Amino acid sequence: MTVNIYDNANEMANILTETQQYIAWQNAFNAIQNDTDSKALFGEFQEIQMTVQQMMQSQQQPKPEQEKEWDAVAAKVQKDEKINALMEAEQALNTLLTELNDIVTKPVAEAYSKLQK
Repeated sequence: MTVNIYDNANEMANILTETQQYIAWQNAFNAIQNDTDSKALFGEFQEIQMTVQQMMQSQQQPKPEQEKEWDAVAAKVQKDEKINALMEAEQALNTLLTELNDIVTKPVAEAYSKLQK
């Protein structure tokens, strides 16, 4: 019997969209998309995150004015209920995805655990 694991993965992706965690994330995401201010602020926040990540990878230090600007954006983000709702929903969705990953990779984890005995 031949199993196409990609068919199963695609089915799982479709089922994922029916979970409570995904639906909550999608609703929170849509709320930001439909709010011009939240959408702009979230875009700015994402750009800062990418810049920080790139700087960390290249071992650069931010300039004091950059840190000040980032802190100001972070303060605005913390006050935006829609962005906070998205972040909470994203965290719940990521928890679910981590649990699923643990299930899918269980045979590999078990094999490695036998090496340690």
